[in-house]
Amino acid sequence: MRTILFSLIGGTALAAAAVAGLRLNSSASAATEARSNPPVERFLLQASGDEQTCPIEKAKGNGRVTFVMIAPQCDELLPGLSKAHFWIENPDGTVMLSADGRSPSVIFAQADGVAYESIKPRMPLMSLIEKD
Repeated sequence: MRTILFSLIGGTALAAAAVAGLRLNSSASAATEARSNPPVERFLLQASGDEQTCPIEKAKGNGRVTFVMIAPQCDELLPGLSKAHFWIENPDGTVMLSADGRSPSVIFAQADGVAYESIKPRMPLMSLIEKD
């Protein structure tokens, strides 16, 4: 638990330092670089058979546990999902979204054609699509 807490605090401090550094350097090239290489990865979550999507933003990083922000409207697809704050990449390639960093709210597996598809819970079947 301490490792997760220190990772979260360290990642937040690093992100804040990066933002402050970008603000101090006001050249046009720095702004262009920041737009072309954002500090987050963006995904759209969609339930099978539903046209509605909701955004999910994951902090970029190579760590096993990463901070994630899930839009409140995602609760319409899976109640309580917006309370998940952790993106956990497991050794088997699955991704777990979790509110407490231990128990899964939803588990995704890599899929063909989209980034990930939910495997738990089984219903509703959800796709997590990487957004450019």
